[in-house]
Amino acid sequence: MELSFGDQVESFVALSTCNRTEVYLFANESIASSVMHKTAEFLGCSDSIAQDSYILDNNKALEHMCCVASGLDSQVLGEQEIFGQFKKAIQSFANIKTLHGRLQQITDEVISIAKAARTETNIGVNPLSISGLSLKIVKEIFEDPEQQQVTVVGAGQMALGVIEHFYDNGIRNIQAVNRTKKTLDISDSIRFETFNLSQLASIIQSTDILIASISTPLPIIGKGLIEDAFRNRQNKPMLLIDLGVPRNIEDQVRDLENAYLFSIEDIEQVTQENLEERTEEAQKAIDLIKNKVVQIVSRLEVKKKKSNMYLDLQKMCSNLDQSEIQTILKADDPLRKIQHMLDQTDDQLQYLSKLNSHEILSMLKEINSAR
Repeated sequence: MELSFGDQVESFVALSTCNRTEVYLFANESIASSVMHKTAEFLGCSDSIAQDSYILDNNKALEHMCCVASGLDSQVLGEQEIFGQFKKAIQSFANIKTLHGRLQQITDEVISIAKAARTETNIGVNPLSISGLSLKIVKEIFEDPEQQQVTVVGAGQMALGVIEHFYDNGIRNIQAVNRTKKTLDISDSIRFETFNLSQLASIIQSTDILIASISTPLPIIGKGLIEDAFRNRQNKPMLLIDLGVPRNIEDQVRDLENAYLFSIEDIEQVTQENLEERTEEAQKAIDLIKNKVVQIVSRLEVKKKKSNMYLDLQKMCSNLDQSEIQTILKADDPLRKIQHMLDQTDDQLQYLSKLNSHEILSMLKEINSAR
């Protein structure tokens, strides 16, 4: 991003989850379209995907960030995992120094608002997550899920979340498969060594629960692979949960007698149980977000104007000698003195008139002491 746009972009951060890739940046809005197309090009997206992308700015962009971080813009309304993913993305880009300054201040505000949206409304009560819903399906199909062999295909955020959630709920017979061998540090106490994807055909023969969440343009688990596995497992039933977007598992697997396939769309249907309640709470959360965004924008605008006025005062002082500055500092009405000295726009005059003498004197004293 910096190589392509240089100092046109002050700061930026990217967020990538199972169903979204977004770039947040602090820059002139005139380059937003160019940034979007450059991002699509970098990710190898087709023209159609680039055309279906959207650009938001100012208040709308800030509201959207808050809704994303709060789980209000997720496939599963109100899900909780996105908040952690959002914070992790913020920290990662802060560490590589592409997130700083005003955008970092804004992301701090977004995190605070997202917390408020989840705690001050019931959108965060009985929080849903893809991993939690996957576990719900497992428990509905198997009487003793702890006794079943689980295979997770993938090593991304979604896969790690599933492994951790299952492990925390007593399901420990878990193995992971990835394109390449990799060590998965799930937590301080949970670590997995993945098998290579080329071993999946043999691993799947002893798998009771197969969960796929890997980035792929086409399904990597076909009907034939599952048919071969059934022949070697005496047609013992298998639960398959496809969390991939696009799909990881061919839909034709549903035609197999002992295969129970759930896609991400099927999982969304499970969430309908309390959707009406969550929808009502979501609207409360959205209203809260909009109100807080107005407050933030107003506060940032005041801060910006105050900063600009400070620079104007600094410039004015550079053209004054010490005796002239002391005259202003000792004046009964320093505001009137400054108004005569500054070559101001109407906007500056309007803002300057809102400052009290104490604020003006504080700025002048700070500037004078730094000379």
